[in-house]
Formats: sequence, structure tokens, C-alpha cells
Amino acid sequence: MAVLTRPPRARSAMGALVAFLLAACAAAPPPARAPLYPVAAETRAGPATVTVLLPGALTTSRVFGPARDWAGPDHLVVEYRLPGMQGEPLRPALDIDRAAGWVADLANRHPQARIQLLGYSTGAVIAIEAAGRIDRSERVRIVAVSSATPFPGAALALMRGAAQVAGGALAIGSLDRDRIWEEYFKTLYLGSGWRQSPEKRALARRLEEAMRGRLTTPGEGRGRAQSASLLFWSPSRAALESRAAITFYHGDRDPVFPLGAVGRLADRLGARLCVLPEEGHMLFLSRPDLTARIERQFRSPAPDAPC
Repeated sequence: MAVLTRPPRARSAMGALVAFLLAACAAAPPPARAPLYPVAAETRAGPATVTVLLPGALTTSRVFGPARDWAGPDHLVVEYRLPGMQGEPLRPALDIDRAAGWVADLANRHPQARIQLLGYSTGAVIAIEAAGRIDRSERVRIVAVSSATPFPGAALALMRGAAQVAGGALAIGSLDRDRIWEEYFKTLYLGSGWRQSPEKRALARRLEEAMRGRLTTPGEGRGRAQSASLLFWSPSRAALESRAAITFYHGDRDPVFPLGAVGRLADRLGARLCVLPEEGHMLFLSRPDLTARIERQFRSPAPDAPC
């Protein structure tokens, strides 16, 4: 009895097809879920205030310091966890629209609550977009710290960052990745032009000792997963039409997103801009009093209230 077999070429083609399909299945991104976590468990079901902490790339909600302690029986405080941070998977990567939708869904589940969105850098953009999706947006208050800026802001920031990293490598005479990142951190913290200031150079030496071995680097895909969605971002119509009260805090020496671009964004949003002289991008670290000032802004967002 004859046994029918596929010709070798057919078997080879079938094997290639199966391998391709298996690879495609393996590469499929995992289903996205909202990475929103309460920082405390004792909040009632119907809180009077809901605060969402939205960190920037390579940071967690701990960057906001005492803001995590605002949680209480009538105050729900929730943190957003970026891909690759605090146990979150790197995939799927951050998508600004999807993240804003998750934050808005949370806010809309509490229709009687006052909504406070505290965003840092990339997180500020998520807050701005979320406000346009929240029902009755007049109950929303946003504080945006060291905010990212619309296209081409993130692309220009990437180019500036590359130049600053290269300059740092030349300054220290090393190609060691960790040392280069520590050098760039000084620029993020102290702001553009810090090497021209004797006081800031002295502070940089102290920073180097304090931060050695403690920094989260953009390696292992973290930087791309957390920042790529910013590259082509511009405020949506919903964000521009939101009635949220918005306050920006920005350093006038921010080396990532220049103050002028943030000022233009604030004007488009009808927002208030509070400028911090001689400060860089890492405002929550360089200005320990900032969280208390932000808490006052949330309580009294009037345009004439002190920054």
C-alpha cells in the first residue's frame, strides 16, 4: 500500500508558515489593563476627593513625596504605574490616549467627587488629556510639573538630551553608561548651564555621592516604552475645551522642555504658569517645599492665589 507524503518543498513551506504563525502569536502584546493602584486601603466607597498621581518617565509616584499621604477616609489617592516600573510589564508601552481614558474612567466612577490630577513630565500630559474626557470637567483641578510639550517638543527634547549626554561623556572622559547617566542627572536636577555656577558645581559633587548606584536608567527598553507616545502628541480638542483649572510649575532652566514652549501650552489651555527661577527638570527633588505649595493650589486654584 502506497503512503502519500508531501513533497520536501511543500513540507518546508508548511514548516515556515507554522513558524511564522507561532512567532506572530508569541509577539502579540499582552492585553492592556489600567495600572492604577490606591496608595491606601481605608478610603470610603464614595470619597469627596480623588487624586491621581501621574509620574514621568523613569519615576514612580514616590517622586511626589508627601502627596501619597493625602489619602484618608474621604480622600482616595491613586498612583499610575508606568511600563517597567514597580512590577509593571514593559509591554504594552505607554499610550497617552489610553492612559488618559483609564484616568477619566476612574474619575467618572466618582461623579460627586472633586478630581485632582497631579502630573510630572509625561504624567502631566496624561492629566491634560484625561481632563477632556471627565464628565463635568469644572470639578477637575490639574497641577502639571515640568510638563512635556506638544509636537515637536518631545522630539527636540530627545535631540537635546542626546547632545547633553554626549557633552557629559566628554566632560567626565568616560563611556561608562552608569557614569554618563549620573552626569546627565546633574543637568536634569540643576538645569541648563549649571557648570558655569560655582555653587551648582559644588552641589553637583554632593549629588554625585548621594545618587551613585540609585538611579533608574532608560535601559532595557524602559525609556522607549514610557516616552515614545509623546513624540507626536498635541493637545486634543477635548483637552483644549476642558474647563479644568490648570496650574503649571516649571523651572526656567529646564533642560528637557524649555520654559517658552510650556508658556505657549499654558496659554492654549487657559492655564496658570508658575515659574521657579534657577530650577531644572527635577523640581520635586530640588524644591522640597513644592508638594506643600501644590496642595495649597488644589485647595485654592484661584488665578490670584500665590504660586
